[in-house]
Formats: sequence, structure tokens, C-alpha cells
Amino acid sequence: MDFDCFIFDFDGTIAYTDRAYQAAYRYAIKLHTGREVDDSVFSGSWGMNVTPEEVLLPHCGGGEISALLESFEEHYYENHHLMLSTYAGITEVLTELRNYRALVGIVSLKPRRAGERELAITGISSLIDASVWGDDVALRKPHPDGVHKLIASLRADASRAIVIGDSAADILMGRAAGVKTGAALWNGRESLREVDPDFEFRTPEEIISLLSQS
Repeated sequence: MDFDCFIFDFDGTIAYTDRAYQAAYRYAIKLHTGREVDDSVFSGSWGMNVTPEEVLLPHCGGGEISALLESFEEHYYENHHLMLSTYAGITEVLTELRNYRALVGIVSLKPRRAGERELAITGISSLIDASVWGDDVALRKPHPDGVHKLIASLRADASRAIVIGDSAADILMGRAAGVKTGAALWNGRESLREVDPDFEFRTPEEIISLLSQS
């Protein structure tokens, strides 16, 4: 089967953002509770499609979650440009997809404010045709709204589209939208196989095999 519309998740698929999130979580918790926490505390959050509020709530210590969220966002937005990087091979793959005139989009839980800035930071804005961020839809992943909105925006053929991501929510979102799905395994999240993606990619370069050769 040939594809000409590639829909990517952002965090954990295109960009390695764990360090930025972990540092901001630690900062907020230390500021408001005085407790130092290890990065391992947050390891279960990656790839689980959880919001910062859901991550911070167990560490609230009886305080207001709004205060922790405000401090988290303050640290994240002031420092994320220092901690972001794309996964090896991603920029080259996105470039090759564009060279083949394939459509390239992003559906992410990340707020548009952060998403657009991070596309610029990583230098890939020009390689993305359209994006749907977490605050662009009423229902987030695993609901299919983001995929539907993106496909409509691109005027793409859903039968030739694929969603590629590193979380179960990405795979379930794609399936609910009626498109094929691919597991981004290059960050080591082997558990993604449990939700039966249509394809598995151990490196970004393997995605290129899905392009039409005609």
C-alpha cells in the first residue's frame, strides 16, 4: 500500500522533549513543596498522553494545582529551547517526504503556543504542511478529531494517510479516524506493540519504504 499523507505526533516521535518536561516538573515541585524528585518519578508519563496537570497533581502536597502549573509553564517556556532536539534521522526523513511531494502534518497534545515555537527551534517548520495542536480541538487523543481536522485541512485522502506516533493514544486515534497507523519505536517504547499498530518503525528512515515508487 502506498501513502502520500504522513501524520506525526511531536513529543517522543519527532522531538526529544523529555528533558525539558522533567526539568520543569522538578522545578515546580521543589518550588511549591520543597521536595526534590528524581526523573524516574515521571517515567510512566512518557507516551501516555497525559497532561502536565495530571503529572503534577499527585505531587501537589495539598496545595493548589494551579500554582504548580503556573510554575511548570514558566520554567518550561523559559528553558525549552535549551533542551530540545529532533531524533536522529527525522529531519532527513521529513525532507525526503517533502521531496516526494507527500503531505506532512502534525497532531499533538502540545499547546499551539509551544508547538509552533518548538517547530521553529528545531528548524523544521518549513517541512510541515499543517499542524493540529492540543488546543485546536475539543477532544484530544485518542479521539480522532485531530486527524479529521488535519486531513480536512490538507485535503488529503484518508485511505492514503498514516498516523505515526510513540504512544498508544496515537495509534488509537489513527485507528478511530480510519487511517493506518505506525509505531515510532526509535525511542525504545516497545510496549506500543500491544495496541497492534499496522506498521512498526525502528528508525525514522524505515518510513520512506511507504512512499509510492510510481
